[in-house]
Amino acid sequence: MAILRPDKDKEKNKRPRVLLVPPPDLPVPAVQGGAVETLLTHLIRENEREGQLDLLCASVPDEAARRAAEGLKHTKMLYIPRPHGHRRYWPMVFVERCLGIAAPYDPWYQKVQLSLALEPPGPDLIVAEGGNLTQCSAISRMFGRKRCLAHLHGQTACSPVMDTIYGGILALSEFIREDYLKTSTLDPKRAYIWYNCVDTKRFRPGPPPLALRTRLGFGDRDFVVLFCGRLDPDKGIHKLMEALALLPVPQIKLLIVGSPFFGRTQQSSFLRRLEQQARALGNRVQFTGYIPNEDLPDYYRLADLVCVPTLVEEAAGLVAVEAMACGRPVLATRSGGMPEYLEGSQAVLVERGDNIADQLAWSIRMLYEHPALCAEMGAAGTKRAQDFSVERYYKEFVRIVQDVLQNGGAL
Repeated sequence: MAILRPDKDKEKNKRPRVLLVPPPDLPVPAVQGGAVETLLTHLIRENEREGQLDLLCASVPDEAARRAAEGLKHTKMLYIPRPHGHRRYWPMVFVERCLGIAAPYDPWYQKVQLSLALEPPGPDLIVAEGGNLTQCSAISRMFGRKRCLAHLHGQTACSPVMDTIYGGILALSEFIREDYLKTSTLDPKRAYIWYNCVDTKRFRPGPPPLALRTRLGFGDRDFVVLFCGRLDPDKGIHKLMEALALLPVPQIKLLIVGSPFFGRTQQSSFLRRLEQQARALGNRVQFTGYIPNEDLPDYYRLADLVCVPTLVEEAAGLVAVEAMACGRPVLATRSGGMPEYLEGSQAVLVERGDNIADQLAWSIRMLYEHPALCAEMGAAGTKRAQDFSVERYYKEFVRIVQDVLQNGGAL
């Protein structure tokens, strides 16, 4: 018996091995942006400091990402090229969601599965990070449904296929959790809420970067409204520009930070539409294009107001939390999980609908005319943002991992 005891102690003290599988679109670490990739980067870096987990993370290859990942001690990156023609599988998402039929297997996920054979021992837990979640079906069969969790980064309708693949979910808001459970047979005890995070050491209040503000063409008396995010119709940026057109106040200006495809240089018809709208507003609108995450705090700090005018059910609102962490007041639409994140921040929430541009215009004008209220909102937001620190995010993930492995997911 004495001979076996050291092995038992070793087994008891070993770190859980967790495989992270993001969609094969952007690299990890997040050198090209992306909300999922940024959150994974936070998780990996905090694990380097805390060392409570052994992480495996699949990713599409990228030289800048490889360099950023050099020296990781507690994370093994699996850089797996996209097989030629993998994008032809994505239209099958429609078939899966409407008919509950599994789409043809994306060969990139097959290569992830094969890579695991070269990285023994196998993972104790697999977390699929958004994207086409049914593509992890073979990995689930290989390691068992109970070891697989789906991290829901957006509104996701469960299908019979999903219930056979995943033994639990991680939802980034109560809204997302409840919405998923409406169509799932999953035990609610295995449906966790895992709120998003921001790096509150970088995203924190500070003096406005006057040189950057001047370089972007804004004067001392200008009231700068910031939109930050992917330029997509669902994000509502065109409605924000309509609101600006309703405000006959030349000092109220709009700064648009982002691009249609994150760090890539492709253009889109929607961007051309926005540029046409901007020309009608003269010098009141500035586009920056894609800005790396590490540079974003200065852009938040130069703004007088941050607007998140999403037109769909926003799962969480990472931009709103980053803005709050930098001490900026937030104006947003009431959608999805957004109210959960903004609770206690004194943010202004408007309803989505046909008159959304009018509501945004009225709110912007009101905040422009009440700078003391903006300062009060900024202070309340900074306090609220501390609830979404990277440290809290990591500790909650470790707690969930331990709960699943030790208790089978009982809350």
